[in-house]
Amino acid sequence: LHPRSPSFRRSPELDRALLRIVDMAEMPTPHNFGPLARVATAPDQRTIDGLTLPQVIACADHAADLNTIRAWVAEHQPALEQALAAHGAVLFRGFGLASADDFDAFVSSFAGWEDLSYERSMSFAVRKRCTERICTTNEGKSGGLIFHHEQAQTPIWPSKLFFCCVLPAAPGDGGGTGLVSSYIVLEKLRALHPEFVRKCSDLGVKYTIFAGPEQDASKGAGRSWKSFFHAETKEECEAKMGRGGWTWEWGRGPAGAPLSDQFLKCTTPRLDATKTAPNTERECFFNQLIATIANALEFSRVGTDGGGFDPLVDTPTQAAVDECASFADGSQIELYVLLDAKRLCEENAVDVCWQAGDVALICNYQVFKVFKVF
Repeated sequence: LHPRSPSFRRSPELDRALLRIVDMAEMPTPHNFGPLARVATAPDQRTIDGLTLPQVIACADHAADLNTIRAWVAEHQPALEQALAAHGAVLFRGFGLASADDFDAFVSSFAGWEDLSYERSMSFAVRKRCTERICTTNEGKSGGLIFHHEQAQTPIWPSKLFFCCVLPAAPGDGGGTGLVSSYIVLEKLRALHPEFVRKCSDLGVKYTIFAGPEQDASKGAGRSWKSFFHAETKEECEAKMGRGGWTWEWGRGPAGAPLSDQFLKCTTPRLDATKTAPNTERECFFNQLIATIANALEFSRVGTDGGGFDPLVDTPTQAAVDECASFADGSQIELYVLLDAKRLCEENAVDVCWQAGDVALICNYQVFKVFKVF
């Protein structure tokens, strides 16, 4: 019946049918990646609400050398960028990358993308350099085990991330990487906690960081303030924080616990908690609030060796979360909402089960990631 007919009635079945039509209309047109590669399917994919994550691109010529692969990237970069915007992540499989140097060469094939080095970044993680642009993910074994957007808790973050697997874990031994659409998480969280999402969008957030003077690889968030702010002295660090709108205090831990005056407590300026992903109309839950569940556990142990807790099992108190994050007006971010957001990530995620030579290209705005223990 025509929608203007007096007999027309909307029904849940019709709504679902219309939704399927819209989803199909918004699905990206398959790209032609030439004879060297093809779009593939794999168990490492999941489709939710019409969005397939990740897009898998498989090499069709396993004899192709690195120079041929680099030339292929250069030729098809516009299509690869479109696939990234449409899906949020692209998994390159079967391209035969066997070392950090191979990975570096592959990444550098993408023209016009500026590298955000570890030295310039504000990541919490302690990392080891493998090549000029390639680092390990995190030397702290508790790091990255909660869904997060890379460096979303700081004023500097990357727009895209590359990961490469040189040596996969044995089958059944874990070691995968979980991916979930931040857009889907936000929409589901909006349905559960609309006022929370409104405050995220309207107010923004602030994060408080606790850091010592030396790198602490026993923690997932163990980077020193010297490395984090790229400063050698307290005076240099204070000058950088002042220019960036940070507030700070020396010698104080969570709940005002006294520490050496070489330990820093600092709070970010206002940061967005939602963002629209570039080249899309998708509003994403771009922040580090879910990872605050783990950070609150770690920061409560600042000044001591890491360990003594399991970020996958243990839950901080509301007071511990309050020490680490708030809305930008100072109001409280409720722990139970963050736990709901964590659950939504877990329920809607897909695990990339790495194979040797795999490369994942991730849009940092669109996709949360998490590292699985092995």
